[in-house]
Amino acid sequence: TVNMMIQSALIIILIVLVANMMVEIKNLQGTARVINYAGLVRGATQRAVKLEVIGNSDDELIEYLDDVLADLKYEDGEYNLVSLRDTDYQKKLDIQIDYWGKLKNEINNVRENGVDNSDIVDMSEMYFSLADQTVSAAERYSEDIADNIHFIETITVIDMAGLLLLIIIQMIQAIIIVRKNKVLEQKAYLDAHTGLPNKSRCEEVFHDLRFLDRNV
Repeated sequence: TVNMMIQSALIIILIVLVANMMVEIKNLQGTARVINYAGLVRGATQRAVKLEVIGNSDDELIEYLDDVLADLKYEDGEYNLVSLRDTDYQKKLDIQIDYWGKLKNEINNVRENGVDNSDIVDMSEMYFSLADQTVSAAERYSEDIADNIHFIETITVIDMAGLLLLIIIQMIQAIIIVRKNKVLEQKAYLDAHTGLPNKSRCEEVFHDLRFLDRNV
């Protein structure tokens, strides 16, 4: 029937919506980690530069920054980060990574020739700005995912409301059919004027072997 077809379609749509919502929620969780680590890179790089300026180098910190940036880009590192499927974010991340290479070269220059003969402070500020743009791009992407989840939630509620309404309609129709069947049964076996069993009902009773057995 048409109602069954509509109900099946609504159920299929609901399954698809729930599946998409689960995927988007997983993406949102991954994006949150990316934003967190991208922010850590932004701050940790400033700390690494300050240490270089005062002559207290920290190679482990620089290696940590290399690993996090690689994980942000290729999602195959130890920090279980995801590579966001967003063009603007990827473009800004590439620019940041490229400038990080230049900043590391300047760090080596500081170690060899001293801070007075370098542009490490200005480059550090520039890098901070680039890292900030990367974080902002990731945040915008996260907001887009949140908007998608909200949209899916709205469509899901509408779909579930439609499904519930259809079930209620089917229940009402079933009740109406039951009542009509009772009316038809009464019309078939009861006399409309007296309310007593009519000829058809009497013949049915007389031919009922169980009725005969009870009255033998």
